Amino acid sequence: MKILALDSSQNLQSFAVYDTIQEKFILGEAFPGKSSEIIEKLKNSFSHNQLKLKDIGLLAVNLGPGSFTGIRNALCIIKTLALELKLKVFTTNSFELLRLEKKLSDNTPIAIPAFKNNFFISLDSNYDSLKTNFFSAIMTETALYEFSCENLSELIIRLLLRKNILSETKSDFDVLKFDPNILKPYYLREPSVGKK
Repeated sequence: MKILALDSSQNLQSFAVYDTIQEKFILGEAFPGKSSEIIEKLKNSFSHNQLKLKDIGLLAVNLGPGSFTGIRNALCIIKTLALELKLKVFTTNSFELLRLEKKLSDNTPIAIPAFKNNFFISLDSNYDSLKTNFFSAIMTETALYEFSCENLSELIIRLLLRKNILSETKSDFDVLKFDPNILKPYYLREPSVGKK
């Protein structure tokens, strides 16, 4: 089976295709630019590598947080492909990906720099006990992390493989399904387009 992952939550737009039979990435690209360019780059890359969309057996996407427009574009592409090809979708978020890349434990509180001196903050359920230490850690930048990996789509697939979802002995893969209502981006607040 081949897995297609997309990410446009950060400055670089990316996609990757992983072949579970060959156990390797057969396609991957990260590029600066607009998230609207993903479709054209994906089309050209598939054509150049003689891949077809019908070869894809699973989709994966990062729900953010990150670039508002980028995440919406990636979700639109993934939803369209999932509906058209009747594929399941694996979703993750920027916090899980950053924890994987930096080899942090699952409950490590982290802050990801956002735009205009804001942060995306991830805290576990024990927020009150962490609050004071965490915010002082942000001020000293010990809890601030940025991605060093260029192709976050490859990181999405690595997370999927690490969670062992595709294993025949686990039933988690059967739990993956396509439901357009669960594919929503993470927001700090709801978008206020057209509101004053």
